Amino acid sequence: MSHEYTIKDLIDAALRRYNFDDSVTRGQVEQAYREVVGQFLVQLTRSVRYDVATKTLKVVLSSPALKNELTYKTGDLIAAINQKLGREEVAKLLLL
Repeated sequence: MSHEYTIKDLIDAALRRYNFDDSVTRGQVEQAYREVVGQFLVQLTRSVRYDVATKTLKVVLSSPALKNELTYKTGDLIAAINQKLGREEVAKLLLL
């Protein structure tokens, strides 16, 4: 019986085997954040870090006013990031 695999399947399997999947997930979530919020907000973001173990995205913003404004939209941001990823990856968003 032959199995057909895509290149993506093979790469994902290799990453899991050598324990790189957390690093890949971290990069995917951080990139999804940048794509969801857009270039303007990315410029006002000091750092973006994703903790795979707790499924928490930590975003440090340069503007207290922006932090306040985005606090009301954390649920929407989480939903948009997860939709961009195609899976429920982010459970919590901390704006710092």
